[in-house]
Amino acid sequence: MKVAFIYNDIFRNSNFGDYHPITLNRVSNVYDLSKIINFQNVEYFFSKIATEEELLLFHKKSYIDILKNTELLQTITDENKKKYNLGTASNPIFREMYRRHATATGSLILAANLIIKKKYNYIFSPGSGAHHGQEDKASGFCYLNDIVTCILYLRKKGFNKILYFDMDAHYGDGVIEFFSKNKDIFTFSIHQENLWPRTGKFLFKEGIINYPVKEGFNDRNFKDVVNNKLIKEFKAFNPEIVLMQMGADCLEDDYMSKLSLSNNSMAFIIEKFKNISKNIIVMGGGGYNPWTTLRAWVYNLAVLADEKEKLKLTNEGVNFMINIYNKKKPKHKWIENIIDFPNIFED
Repeated sequence: MKVAFIYNDIFRNSNFGDYHPITLNRVSNVYDLSKIINFQNVEYFFSKIATEEELLLFHKKSYIDILKNTELLQTITDENKKKYNLGTASNPIFREMYRRHATATGSLILAANLIIKKKYNYIFSPGSGAHHGQEDKASGFCYLNDIVTCILYLRKKGFNKILYFDMDAHYGDGVIEFFSKNKDIFTFSIHQENLWPRTGKFLFKEGIINYPVKEGFNDRNFKDVVNNKLIKEFKAFNPEIVLMQMGADCLEDDYMSKLSLSNNSMAFIIEKFKNISKNIIVMGGGGYNPWTTLRAWVYNLAVLADEKEKLKLTNEGVNFMINIYNKKKPKHKWIENIIDFPNIFED
């Protein structure tokens, strides 16, 4: 089955700043390495910026206007800085601050349309996944909430049962809390307890599961939780479409959390959802180690495309990994292989 990979070069050419945790080219690296690997079941689409009408499905016009104006002027008043949470260390002013996030939203609108038109069932959009964004302010590196906007768009187009799965180390508050009273939208977030935004307390009921976990949560813990507690809930919901936010900061070598998952955990849950729903959109999200993030997201693409056998890196692929720009040096295991070892999910 063909997979649609949605991309835009704004992710290559924009930068939150030299001292921001979001690393340079983390999305374009996924695009470039996928081209080197040469997947046969992947077709590429280039997204456009979301229209204001599409953004207004969730966001307030006053916020969209201030976001556009701040990008244009590259400055903001103290009053608006406080009101809209812009121009801060987490949400800095930069040249493409509106366009980058509006394009991430446009990517998910394109993903929705490809599924609506029955052209593709599996979509990969690594530049999307801004799960903290609020309707009238930025939050946690997320200036717009592409996920909520996409879900509302799908609802408008006739999808009634939508499942949102969030694997980011941080609680997906912007999505979970907006849909908390809508039983047709099943939201799930597994995240490290006491990690920012320090909400998302344990909740296990119809239509919403929040599952905070302790530091050191690993593959065996994840496999047990999925197999013994979650899968039956997901199957019973019987979603028409699944949206998966696959923030790579949940992985062991990402410094923003203290979780101990391998990238095999992501492959495992994607395979599970392929047996539950015929329509899946896989996104990026957090991920602050450029090598582990890249490896995880390319692996996610390979699982969607049923081409895991192509994940053994050639010399060209290894050289690409070696030359990723970062202030820190990579470990050998980050540049020689894509799949983490050992893989307990094959036991």
